[in-house]
Amino acid sequence: MKRLLTAEFIKIQWRLIAVLIFIALIADISLASSNWGMLSAVYEPSWPNYLMYIINLHTAFFFPLLSGTIAGLICLYEHRSGGWKQLLATPYSRSSIYLAKYAVLLCMLAIIQVLFMAAEIGSGMVAGVTGSIDWTFLVSSAVLGWIGILPLAAIQLWFSTRFKNFGIAFSINVVCVLLNIVFSGLPSALGMWFPFTLPFYTMMPQGTPFSPRVQEWSLYAMVVLSFVFYFTLGQSMFRKKSLAS
Repeated sequence: MKRLLTAEFIKIQWRLIAVLIFIALIADISLASSNWGMLSAVYEPSWPNYLMYIINLHTAFFFPLLSGTIAGLICLYEHRSGGWKQLLATPYSRSSIYLAKYAVLLCMLAIIQVLFMAAEIGSGMVAGVTGSIDWTFLVSSAVLGWIGILPLAAIQLWFSTRFKNFGIAFSINVVCVLLNIVFSGLPSALGMWFPFTLPFYTMMPQGTPFSPRVQEWSLYAMVVLSFVFYFTLGQSMFRKKSLAS
């Protein structure tokens, strides 16, 4: 397993992924900072309200979009020149190969969350947000957002292994991210059935003007059950994958 993980990390297009993450974080910061002046005139210019706004942008758009894009890039090498045939002909089991790719994807998403925390703090200070930072919330929000994206990452990796054309998986991802505008506005009991909303519900703070209505027990039950379902389904389909594809 260690060799598989090492091989996957070596194949990653680090420069491209770094650029994509940088662009997404800059977009997060720019949108939040540009509108913060208007929002702070209506709402208290406190850290909870600022974090609510920037987390809203991150979880509804950029985080799931990055997850799908990185999942596609993790599989891009194998989709070229018969790479799948070579990889699946190795002595490693298909389950181990799939698990290694998923583990790498989760590592990348964890890195994104750490960088996003730094971006939250830095941009908030520049924007002149008042009060003290709730460090417990800041860290727990990032961790819960990472947990909330586990089912979605499983779906996106499944699509990425299934579709040889990177554009198809990416287009599906973009359409679903845009649908988040509708589903993320619903109470969690309804919206959580759409996997793209799960990181939004788990990461957003409560008690702020635009906080989603969350039913925690049902939400986290959905995260666990949907993760098990989508990962098991994706891994099962991968085990049946043709060597020629």
